[in-house]
Amino acid sequence: MIPPLAEGVLPEGVHLCTIEEVDETFGGFQRTDCRIRLTQKLRSLVEEAKRSGIVAALVIDGSYVTRKNEPGDIDVIVVLRSDFDQTPPLRPFEYDMQSKRRLKEKYRFDFKIAVDGSIQYNDGVEFFSQIRQADTDQTTTRTRKGLLRIEL
Repeated sequence: MIPPLAEGVLPEGVHLCTIEEVDETFGGFQRTDCRIRLTQKLRSLVEEAKRSGIVAALVIDGSYVTRKNEPGDIDVIVVLRSDFDQTPPLRPFEYDMQSKRRLKEKYRFDFKIAVDGSIQYNDGVEFFSQIRQADTDQTTTRTRKGLLRIEL
């Protein structure tokens, strides 16, 4: 469940939710169709991640999950299953879900890739939880914010 925004951002922590809840909370029209377009791309990413069979979850952040009317993009941590064996040759759809370059080309989001529960995952959550005080669009006095995790 997505908690209410506090000072325009999610309360600190990683909040479990569904893509439907994300769409309902953040995907509506606000002055332009920017949020609708981003939500369509996010839904496509969720479907591709599910089909790959190697992704456990997507953690989302960025101006999309704030009260900003026209968010620039969505920041995503692609959370790989902890039991996924990365040693055999990867099939193309498996490789694509692990390639920040390919994902960025296709979706125009910022990506981090990490195995669930790994140091890289924790570092990614820590990084995305920080609020950049130099951001002129930022109206909160908080230094940390929450993220959303969509389980697949």
